[in-house]
Amino acid sequence: MVTGTAGQPHHGPVVHLAGTPAGLTARFVQRTSRQDDGTRRIVRPRGKRLRDTHVDLELAVPPDPAALDLLLSTRRQGDRSFILGATTRTWSTVKARFHDEAWTLAVKLVRAGTVTLRCEVTDDLTLGAPTRWHLTTAGRGHARVHLEARDVQAQRRARALLRAREAIANPQELPEGIVEDDLRRLDEALTRELDRPSPANKRIALLAALAHDLAQGARHTGTRAFSLAHTRNSKTWDDALRALRETGVPTVLAEAIGLRGHSRIGLGGPITAMPEGHFRPLDNLGIVLIPAATQDLQLQLGSRTLVVIENLQAADAVYEVLRPGKEAPGIVYHAGMPSFDIRRHVAGLAEQADTVIIAPDADLGGVRIATAIWNSLTPSAQERAVICDVGLTPGHLPQAPWAPESPVWRDLRAMLDGPAAALADGCLRRGYPVEQEGCITEAVVALMDGTSS
Repeated sequence: MVTGTAGQPHHGPVVHLAGTPAGLTARFVQRTSRQDDGTRRIVRPRGKRLRDTHVDLELAVPPDPAALDLLLSTRRQGDRSFILGATTRTWSTVKARFHDEAWTLAVKLVRAGTVTLRCEVTDDLTLGAPTRWHLTTAGRGHARVHLEARDVQAQRRARALLRAREAIANPQELPEGIVEDDLRRLDEALTRELDRPSPANKRIALLAALAHDLAQGARHTGTRAFSLAHTRNSKTWDDALRALRETGVPTVLAEAIGLRGHSRIGLGGPITAMPEGHFRPLDNLGIVLIPAATQDLQLQLGSRTLVVIENLQAADAVYEVLRPGKEAPGIVYHAGMPSFDIRRHVAGLAEQADTVIIAPDADLGGVRIATAIWNSLTPSAQERAVICDVGLTPGHLPQAPWAPESPVWRDLRAMLDGPAAALADGCLRRGYPVEQEGCITEAVVALMDGTSS
């Protein structure tokens, strides 16, 4: 008679199978049936079935309590939650996440005392294919601790985000160059983080720090000073500008607290700038950078085509290639998420163009940028506008794919019903970002040829 808990495997004797990893033991998994008195009885093999067909691989000695943390310290974000997030994982689920390293990792987890690994037994008594893993008693203990810590972290994140939203809700005075629409976009980014099922701690910390500094009127000497002030390490947030850009926050907000970006609008080609009524033709001057908030700045387009480009080197490349042509386009460079002033200038130039090409990077930030620019145009200009997907160029350079648990996937899917839906769909199908520098000219020329024909 067996009195083990229902649902727990009943193990038979240790069996010596060829292929059993060193340091592990294999025990037959015996079938049981429930009796009338609530106990369970082993179902003995009979007839043609002469033996049990599965074994559980277990650790042969007591595990090191620190083994799991040591193992997970080298893993990617989200692996801890996957491993400890379910009492049982089928092998197909494990394989789908870890691919070729699934077996090696599973054996390491057995050696850490976290899981038992169930495998088939072949007819010649060798270890067969794995079918699932189960958390051990120690593994379930780790899972409880992980869940409690995750709940505490979620509460802290929520409080930080709510405090950040409150800080920018009713500013007594807007920083110079900032308008209410810019703060609204920051508030939207904070709200998105509150709603995420898979939060990113770094992105939340960056957004909260930005909101706090804006509310306090703090200004730093650069990105590293910003990082040092909030993390006590000048290099922790070296990529702050890029990370903030991907959240959809206008670049002008980062610049307001001293993060060095490009606070100016870049203009090239047949465009005339008219600050305070003075005519300044920009032909043959390359990409000219002008403060976007210049008082009384008016822009006049001398071309049928306007190209709006995210990155300076890409704008330079398009300018150099298309400048000799009779129909050289007017070019606007805006450096990441454009501010209210930049979007206002783009909208003014778009009203003068027959064709407007919006050309960001092909990534989440680019989709948000294209959406913001499109929404700033009048309905008539929107009818003449097209959003460029540089990832469609045959010569584009694929980059590292987004991680399966990355919130990029969810955010891109949320953009599929917006004006940049085709760009978002292209990003999802490729699964990796495409920066425009290597293929912008090819993409813009193809669109110009298509619209002219």
